[in-house]
Amino acid sequence: MRVWIQFWLVLILMVISAPDSSAWGPPGHRVIGFIADSHLNPKVKELIAKKFNINSLADVATWADRTRKKRKEEGPWHYTNIAEGEWTYDGERDCPDKACVTEKILEFSNILSNRLLSSRKRKDALKYLVHFVGDVHQPLHLGNKKDRGGGTLHFPYKGKTVSLHYLWDGGLIDWNEESLLKYSIRLSSKASQEEISTWNRSMVFDWANESRRLALKVAYNVDSLSKTYIKRSREIIDLRLTQAGVRLAHRLNTLLMVV
Repeated sequence: MRVWIQFWLVLILMVISAPDSSAWGPPGHRVIGFIADSHLNPKVKELIAKKFNINSLADVATWADRTRKKRKEEGPWHYTNIAEGEWTYDGERDCPDKACVTEKILEFSNILSNRLLSSRKRKDALKYLVHFVGDVHQPLHLGNKKDRGGGTLHFPYKGKTVSLHYLWDGGLIDWNEESLLKYSIRLSSKASQEEISTWNRSMVFDWANESRRLALKVAYNVDSLSKTYIKRSREIIDLRLTQAGVRLAHRLNTLLMVV
C-alpha cells in the first residue's frame, strides 16, 4: 500500500510540475537547435563537433533543464522578472545579483569565447547558451513575478486545464503534424535575408525587451482562448523560435569564428 501511495504522489507531482518545467518545452528547444545548426558557419560547426563533440545543437538543447533539477540555484537563470508595469529590462532593478537569463547569456558568452579556459568549462557554457538564448525569446520568461510568468493563470485547452505559461512554451503548437526537423526547416525557410540581417544586429537586452513587449501586449491580453488569440499566439511562437535559432547561430559564429 505504501508503494502505491508513493507512486501516485510522484505521478501527481509530475503532472503538476510538467507544464512549466522549461521554456518552449523539449520540442521547442530542439527546434531552435535545428534552426541554429542551419545558420552556423561551416568552420564553426566543424569546431563545435571536433572540440566539444557536439554534432547538432539540438542534441544539447535541453541539457540546462536537466542540470537545473540537480542544482536548484540555477532555476532563476532561465527567466528574468521585470518590475510589474515596466516594459523594458533594467539590470540594476531587475537582476542585481546577475542570476537571470539575460545576464547569464552574457556571462556564458564570455566563458565560451575565452580560449584560455578548459574545454569542459567552455562546452558547458555552450550548452547553457543553446538553452538560454531560447529561454529569453519565450515572452512569458519575461513575464510578471506575481503569476510566475503566467504559470498560475489557467485555461481549458483540448480537454485539459493548463497554464498560460505552458501554452506559450509550445502547448499551442501541434508538434505531431510533422517531424521537428521538418518543422524547423519550414520555419527557417520563411525568414528573409533582410530579416536575418536585422535580427543579427540586435543585442541580448533587445531580445529581452521584445519578449517583454509581446508578453504584455499579446500573451497576457487574454480572457479566453479565442481562435483569434490562438492564431496570433502561434504566429508569434513561430517567429520567436526562428529568431532564437538565427540569433543563437550568429552569437556562436561571432564567439567561435576562427579567422
